[in-house]
Amino acid sequence: MAKKYIREVICTYDVRRAFIYESYANGTNRKDSDIDVAIVLNTEDDILDVQVQLFQLRSDRELLIEPHPFRTSDFNESNPVASEILRTGIELTDQVVARSAYQGK
Repeated sequence: MAKKYIREVICTYDVRRAFIYESYANGTNRKDSDIDVAIVLNTEDDILDVQVQLFQLRSDRELLIEPHPFRTSDFNESNPVASEILRTGIELTDQVVARSAYQGK
């Protein structure tokens, strides 16, 4: 589900990296857990506006996905949230980009 969503985001935004993090990355998710997805974008747009747009890209089956956008310039080890995501998250970008290219998307 998250990979499909990331493919959709890649078609709309200049995505540099994407990660699943928190409960789905560390194996503590439950049936009703949200799916935290960090999306690193090459943008200077207002990040809250981008987050609203990312929420709107979700389909009815993807309502548990909670997108968390970051600008490329803000996603580094000095940012505590980004540092934790880099340390414990599962990167999806390479898998999703390769599959999207293969499928012609």
